[in-house]
Order: sequence, then structure tokens, then C-alpha cells
Amino acid sequence: MTFTADLGSVSGSESTAYEAESGTTLTDAVVESLYSGYSGTGYVNFSADSNSAIQWNSIYCAVTGTKNIKIRYGLESGTRNLDIYVNGTKVLSNVPFSATGAWGTWGEKTIQVPMNSGNNIVKMVTTGTEGPNIDKIEVSAQY
Repeated sequence: MTFTADLGSVSGSESTAYEAESGTTLTDAVVESLYSGYSGTGYVNFSADSNSAIQWNSIYCAVTGTKNIKIRYGLESGTRNLDIYVNGTKVLSNVPFSATGAWGTWGEKTIQVPMNSGNNIVKMVTTGTEGPNIDKIEVSAQY
């Protein structure tokens, strides 16, 4: 089986990382660096229980299809949910994020979403709870 990267990723790697704190549009959310262990220059903290959002504006895919989005997040306790939108359409509702044990302990959750060839917009929106702190996402083809 031959692997061909379909995301325009650097050096043929299997996934492309997108930091939460850069190249994004934030709605009722802020960039912070209070808790250690994040990648890049910080992470995003949602500020409102509903309609607080982070949006990645330019996620490039070479081929249309279902993609994996691995979300790196921190959540001290409980479970918090997010709605996921791709190109303006809600594709997943109330995706649960379980506690990682501390705000500075980073966990990962992978979801599958449809994307088009070319640039895509991915948005995560709070749905009744503030949501976890989001460090970054990694996008790859689904296998």
C-alpha cells in the first residue's frame, strides 16, 4: 500500500498541524499562556457558555473526503461539549470532551469531518459550557 499525503503537508508528513492561537478568528475567546505544556505560543480559552468560538480560516486539503481532526485540549474536570462546523455547516453536535485531570495536562480527541478540496473553514462553538482549552488541531486523511 502506498501512502500519499492529501493535505499539502510539509515533507509528505501524514498530518498538518494548525495552532489555535494563530491564523484563527476568535469569538468570545482569548489566547492565554497561563498553563504550561502547550505548543506554539499559547492556547485558546473559551469565554462564554454558548456561541463562544474558534475558527480556523484556511485548512487546505488536496482531495475532497472525510478527514480526521485530532484536537489537543486541556480540561481540569467534568465534560464539556462543542459543536463542529465545516465551511459554515454544522457537521457534529455536542461533541464531548472529557477531563484531562488538570488545565496543564493535555489530552487528544479525534473526530471525523467532511472537507472539500482547497481551503476549508473549521469552527468549534460552545454549547452550554465554556468548552476545553484548545491548543491545536492536526488534520489528516481518514484511513
